[in-house]
Amino acid sequence: MSAATVPNGDDLALVPVPHAKDTAHPIHTVRFYADDSFLLDELSRFIGSALVAGDAAIVIATKAHRDALTHRLHSRGFDVSRAIEQGRYIALDAAETLAEFMLDGWPDAALFTQTIGGLQTVAAAALDGRNPHIAAFGEMVALLWAQGNPEAAIRLEQLWNDAAQVYPMSLWCAYPMSSFDRCDHGDLFQKICAEHSHVTPVESYSSLQGEEQRLRHIAYLQQKAQALETEMAERKRVEETLRRTKAELESVVEQRTTALRQLTSRLLSLQDTERRRIARELHDSLGQYLVGLKLNVDMLRQSPERSEMWSEVEALMQQCMAEVRTLSYLLHPPTMDAAGFISAARWFVEGLDQRSGINISLDAPDHLGRLPDAVELALFRVLQEALTNVHRHSGASAAHVVIWQDARQVGLEIKDNGRGIPEDLLTLFHSGAGIGVGLAGIRERAWELGGILKVESDSKCTLVRVTIPFPRGG
Repeated sequence: MSAATVPNGDDLALVPVPHAKDTAHPIHTVRFYADDSFLLDELSRFIGSALVAGDAAIVIATKAHRDALTHRLHSRGFDVSRAIEQGRYIALDAAETLAEFMLDGWPDAALFTQTIGGLQTVAAAALDGRNPHIAAFGEMVALLWAQGNPEAAIRLEQLWNDAAQVYPMSLWCAYPMSSFDRCDHGDLFQKICAEHSHVTPVESYSSLQGEEQRLRHIAYLQQKAQALETEMAERKRVEETLRRTKAELESVVEQRTTALRQLTSRLLSLQDTERRRIARELHDSLGQYLVGLKLNVDMLRQSPERSEMWSEVEALMQQCMAEVRTLSYLLHPPTMDAAGFISAARWFVEGLDQRSGINISLDAPDHLGRLPDAVELALFRVLQEALTNVHRHSGASAAHVVIWQDARQVGLEIKDNGRGIPEDLLTLFHSGAGIGVGLAGIRERAWELGGILKVESDSKCTLVRVTIPFPRGG
């Protein structure tokens, strides 16, 4: 290197640069920085000082930092091209070099030694047998941290420390301080610092003049750290309080929901009991009165006068008795007590088919067997409510009822060809809300027996399916 290309010594001496050949142990420095320009100024002094001293330098960095470093060295009058020709300056891409020794997201020690050891050998050979000393700067650890692999970054720091035992080296690592922006980074940050012999804080600290100013700044940072710890403790306390309050509210809601369901179940049970009583009253009292009235009319018919009027009265009495009988059966079909749910279902389907004008078909097993009273009653009420909805709201011309049972459950399906349930109401029902007393009652009846209600609908049909667990023979 000619005298014209020797950098200004004052420029390179602005920041003291530790060298391994001046100490008994390798130097491994970590630099935390906030601004790229400050990092590059410091890096140019570090690498420039090594090259001026006749040492070798290895730079493994991003392209932007390598180009900026070369520009700064040129601006200080150093002939970078000549240093490269001499083999004393080796500049490589950080990502490409890192890829040479990473296996499954982890730095492989043998491949690292092969890669970095080869660079050390080349750099040491360029010193012509003189006491070899190498200044090395690397950003591969920062890349690993940025990729979310901090443990691999720490392992790579350890491998660099091992490499420094082979050749006297001054190692420089750099991390942007913005990478350590979370509280859970604290432990990892300390581990990184522990792998280095020297730690250099961000430039705001380096710019402080005098020991007194630095001590004041340290005290200020300690106060901020204490305030942050207090704030974090308070936040944890508030979060814990919120968690407890949420748990308590959820418990209250669950208790009230359970109580509401129990109340609904009780109301449905009372409703069924009352219907049974009314049916019995209609049959035993009003029904008997109508029978007596009919007998009286029969006696009056024996009179030859006004025979046509007596015939009309008799027809009215017959219709009244039929209506009372139908009402009594609808409240609680006696055939279900005597013959079971299938018999009651056939009676109801046939009657509604005749009265409504809707073609209703029933597909049911001939030998379903008797079910518990609560299950039979719940299935009948579901059938009754669903077909009543079909008659009143669907505009359907046909409906199909299927009753089935397997080894685990008994099921009831009612499907019509009507206009369907509007999508917004169906969404509301699936969210847990009710869209009418009927469907809400069906859902509660199914829930009370551990069953499930499913409603599907579009513009062409509606399907209501209820399944209730009931093992065969249970």
